[in-house]
Amino acid sequence: MLYSMTGYGKVLASNNQMNLNIEIKSLNSKGVDISLKCPIWLKALELDIRNYLQEKLIRGKIDVYFTIEWKDEIILNQINTHSLKKHYEQFKKVLDELNLDAENPYIIATIFREALNLQEKQMDIDDILLNEENKKLIFDTLETCCNKLIDFRKIEGNKLERDILDQIKLIENLKNEIAAKEPIRKQKVRNKILTTLKENFDESKIDRERFEQEMIYYIEKLDINEELVRLQSHIDYFRTICNNGIGMGRKLSFLTQEIGREINTIGSKANDEGIQKLVVEMKDALEKIKEQMNNIL
Repeated sequence: MLYSMTGYGKVLASNNQMNLNIEIKSLNSKGVDISLKCPIWLKALELDIRNYLQEKLIRGKIDVYFTIEWKDEIILNQINTHSLKKHYEQFKKVLDELNLDAENPYIIATIFREALNLQEKQMDIDDILLNEENKKLIFDTLETCCNKLIDFRKIEGNKLERDILDQIKLIENLKNEIAAKEPIRKQKVRNKILTTLKENFDESKIDRERFEQEMIYYIEKLDINEELVRLQSHIDYFRTICNNGIGMGRKLSFLTQEIGREINTIGSKANDEGIQKLVVEMKDALEKIKEQMNNIL
């Protein structure tokens, strides 16, 4: 079964310290492109998170959002009240020097917010926020969210696979029609050459043995049986790869190129109006496959 690169997952979780919300979206991309949006204190785990996502999700443009709400008792534990008071007093001193109203409620709220935003307000942040319990919750929730996204990819991939295999079946049917026309085409080529010779040359002067040799050589140059056999082989292998599961997108894309080469060669060698029309239909089906391939994982 094939998997799509398009997916979505969202998981809510909590422990006695925080409420955690992880949301992951993925779209098609040639490689893996991870955009991680998380609180600044979580940057300490960013490399581990990225490595996990790359291993788990393989390819795609992946957007990851972490939303964390700390419970009241944890928030109180984070604030270094001594540092907060120190910065607040420094802000008030600057206001006095500038002759600004330090008693204005708006100004008080502003300087308090600025003091609170300073990094020194946090004490032992790694020990408080990134303890083992919280790390476990983060990665367990991340794993659950990735699994949800993979399930989404599987459903979307199943739809893509049905469409792609329908087009592959169409190409195979058209190939069989060409194969059925091939003996008739060879005879038409032979008759056309004979007719041209009779109309332009004295038939009694034609070396029949030499003519047959040249005829065989010419018809072999136009023979498409080898291309038809290779095309069927590519089609069979395409179906086999589709059953191999996740991560088959690149391999199928390469194989699609090989199928295109065989179809083009058949078209260039056929020299037959009926076969050329079938080749055009095969190319149309192949283009539809290529469009779908852009989103296969």
